Amino acid sequence: MIEYRIYESVYENIISGKKNIEVRLQNDKSNKIKIGDKIKFQVLDKEIYLQVEVTNKYIYDDFEEFWKDKDIVLSSAKNYTKEECKNKLYEIFGKERVNNSKLVAIEFKIINN
Repeated sequence: MIEYRIYESVYENIISGKKNIEVRLQNDKSNKIKIGDKIKFQVLDKEIYLQVEVTNKYIYDDFEEFWKDKDIVLSSAKNYTKEECKNKLYEIFGKERVNNSKLVAIEFKIINN
């Protein structure tokens, strides 16, 4: 099972149904993800987690391409302006890494929490 660490606020948004897509940078771990795979999202520094099943996967060459896909943006970054969304990715992953990586949007459904 693939594991990712998430902020508690992300966990709350997933549980409440406000978020069903997680955005990550393209790397070895995200490249291996396939539809039907199970992912464990573990809240940072807590013993809280949930398991999801991947229902779709989208790869974007850069932030601009990602931002143009409004359905994906609305399911992953609700209520963020373009700049807020970009700055949040910079905060989490680092500006240089975001600007030099493809973005992977992982769509999922909860299977256990």
